[in-house]
Amino acid sequence: MKLTPWIVASRTFVGLGLVLTACGGSGSGDGTATEGATTGTDTGTASNPSTSVTQGTTTDSASGPSTTMTTGADTSTTSDTATGSTGSSSSGADESSSSSGGDTGPVVPPCPYEPVAGPSGWALEMVAEDVEEPMFALGHPEEPDRLFVLERAGTIEMIEPGTTTPVVPSILEIEGVENGGESGLFGLAFHPDFPDDPRIYVNYTALPDGRTRINEYTLDPMNNWVGDPDSERLILDIWQPEYNHNGGGIAFDTTGNLLIGMGDGGTQSTSRVTGILLAKFLRIGVDPDGIEDNPEACEGCPQFGPFDYTIPADNPFVGDPDYAPEIFALGFRNPFRWSIDVGTGDIWVGDVGQNAWEEVDLIEAGRDYGWNSMEGFHCYNGDCEPVDPNQTNGDGLTMPLVEISHGGGDCAVVGGAVYRSCQVPEWDGTYLFSDYCNAEVRGLRYDGDNLEELGVLIDPNNGLVGNGWNNWGDVYFTGGSTFNGRVWRVVPVE
Repeated sequence: MKLTPWIVASRTFVGLGLVLTACGGSGSGDGTATEGATTGTDTGTASNPSTSVTQGTTTDSASGPSTTMTTGADTSTTSDTATGSTGSSSSGADESSSSSGGDTGPVVPPCPYEPVAGPSGWALEMVAEDVEEPMFALGHPEEPDRLFVLERAGTIEMIEPGTTTPVVPSILEIEGVENGGESGLFGLAFHPDFPDDPRIYVNYTALPDGRTRINEYTLDPMNNWVGDPDSERLILDIWQPEYNHNGGGIAFDTTGNLLIGMGDGGTQSTSRVTGILLAKFLRIGVDPDGIEDNPEACEGCPQFGPFDYTIPADNPFVGDPDYAPEIFALGFRNPFRWSIDVGTGDIWVGDVGQNAWEEVDLIEAGRDYGWNSMEGFHCYNGDCEPVDPNQTNGDGLTMPLVEISHGGGDCAVVGGAVYRSCQVPEWDGTYLFSDYCNAEVRGLRYDGDNLEELGVLIDPNNGLVGNGWNNWGDVYFTGGSTFNGRVWRVVPVE
């Protein structure tokens, strides 16, 4: 099967209605597309030029106005050194009930692609267009090439297999989404038993005050997956003290519990406080257990409970009065885009930095990823002890896998996903990521012991602001212009 990827070769960001930058950085501009794919061996700092392998003709262009969206990278401390991948058990137990989820799970059809051996490069193929400010793309669990795309203003669009434009009507229009600055509809997750249980979950910033809201809705499989607005069930509201560093992603782990990535709320004062929800990864069961939940977003913040969800009994800090029981991991500034490896269940996080360093983390239960004591491998607030990638220092802070300097044009990491597609078997296990100001797609591999940084793999001229994946292990990036946003799939150049 011969693919004609849509590729561009410039670092210019074309306005998607927001600018994802770390404090002290920005990015905007216009660009025209030239097709090609790049390979490289630099260390992920995006400071070295790459070589281009060109295929096809110039096909893709986008332009549009942009506004500023800021992201950040605070981390919090803890002395707990629990380890384990998604859903791993740790110390502590109380009367909390657990949520297993995923009793049946989706039946995933075989990967449809003809394997490509020894491709000459990496490329992006446009798989969706005419979507407005797309922030995230997720494949239907049992039809992986049926894409659900989040538009920032609050609409969920669906792209049917073999097409590139949204179906009419839209799948769901979510009311009350705050859209501006760093606000919008950013996260989507299918229930672990979808489609037998046709519930979905979304993460967005809500009017009138910009709080983070996690809601549940039900889709209708007999009506082309159109959602029922009246099926809305509030799972959780979390106060945001400022307009930025809202996080935004959600996903179910391998045990059927929901992970929620939270930034520091735009104030570093939350980053080292362990009894609150901001600057943390949270893990909850979505089904009610009849026990009131009254979490504290930050010290002195408005509270919105009680809620009724489940605290998994194996959360790492359950039973510790100094920690919120919802916490899975801590020490994050703004984990805006992150993903779960469909092959292993590992959690890969792009955490947006402050003024100098972006970072990619591989997170585990109970670990502290350092903000605001550290930014990347560097001391940010006082003395610190940098150690090797993904290792924990004497203060209980776990290092990132890689850091990316702002010196090469980066400003806000866009966490991607791990490639597991059958299309290029030799790419299996490669983590791909980009940046809001420098859209070069970079890659790395990590087997638990050895870290290999692959450098720049694709050099597009479209700004990339979002990510996505499906159960075949395809990796998506989203971006383009405000009124002609697009979704691209990572493909080989043959």
